Amino acid sequence: MADFFPKREADLLAWLKNFGKVLAENAAAWDIPANTASGLTAQITAYEAVYEAAKGENGTKALIVEKNEKRDALKAEVRNVKNKCIDYGDAVSDSDRERLGLPRRDRIPTPKPRPTSRPVLEIVPTNNRQHTGTAINQATGKKTKPEDAYGVRFVSEIRDTPPANAEDLRHSIFRRKVVEVFDYAEEDRGKKVFYAACYENAKGEAGPWSAIIEAIIP
Repeated sequence: MADFFPKREADLLAWLKNFGKVLAENAAAWDIPANTASGLTAQITAYEAVYEAAKGENGTKALIVEKNEKRDALKAEVRNVKNKCIDYGDAVSDSDRERLGLPRRDRIPTPKPRPTSRPVLEIVPTNNRQHTGTAINQATGKKTKPEDAYGVRFVSEIRDTPPANAEDLRHSIFRRKVVEVFDYAEEDRGKKVFYAACYENAKGEAGPWSAIIEAIIP
């Protein structure tokens, strides 16, 4: 979800002041506790004061640190109020949300497409009887998932001959992270093991498989 806070700090302050004003004026109608609205207004006032004090030549390191701390705490509190008091129920309409500076509710579920990219699977021995598998993002070359991936499906099997395809590998495990450690028994040392991986979306739909990797258990 895109961040609703303006990026420039001057714009952020103006946004916060509007948010606090609209919230305070409508707290009773929206069934928001009065102390929630007043507490937020007090935080905004305190942040504005230190923001002004930290501007220009008077902006000492200590003032800037204090300003940043108040800003971050205030943004966290706004998120908390939004999540608990505004997003819950229908008291706050879409037009009310726009007055607050928030996006309208997304009433159409966002489709979760099947991942389109295949990971580059890296298998390295990391200990006795152990391999570590890493799904490398093909587009970036980094250990990160592409945006359409919820996690990684790793498959493996100890066998003498390569499988016809990745689906033939018997052992399967899903991980949200891109790294998986495979441990083997002492009697498996020296045996061949084959691996493959693919990305999956949140619905469990798989993208294309990586190349099948052959390795020897150390």
